[in-house]
Amino acid sequence: MPAIELPNGQSAILFSKDEISERTARRISGSYLKAAAIGGKMVEENVDLSDSQQVVNAMAHMTDEERADLSGFDAAVIVGMVRSWTLGDLPTAETVLDLPQNIFRALAKASSDEFNRVEEFGPDGAIDPKAPTGV
Repeated sequence: MPAIELPNGQSAILFSKDEISERTARRISGSYLKAAAIGGKMVEENVDLSDSQQVVNAMAHMTDEERADLSGFDAAVIVGMVRSWTLGDLPTAETVLDLPQNIFRALAKASSDEFNRVEEFGPDGAIDPKAPTGV
């Protein structure tokens, strides 16, 4: 259960990657795949994803659905990974976008990092304690 400190003196406890249900993992992975497909389309259109102005210009020509899909991973990973927090009721798909931006970004990063955490296994099949714990 990773604990994280959030802006404004708030905190949250996340589910570990191994604690979430298959349903939750599929929901998060599905939202990631939608975002990745749009990112891939932007790359095909020669948008430099490291250039924020190019990204903003490309997003201006997207449909509302494409923009929602592009940003949907952050919301889905927060909803799926937050076990508890000091902010009251847990986030839902309907309420997660009402979070202050600084808290949303911090939660999205920490939740994504935990969801995408890669465990390295040794030759005996056990987790290698010397291996890096993140990507």
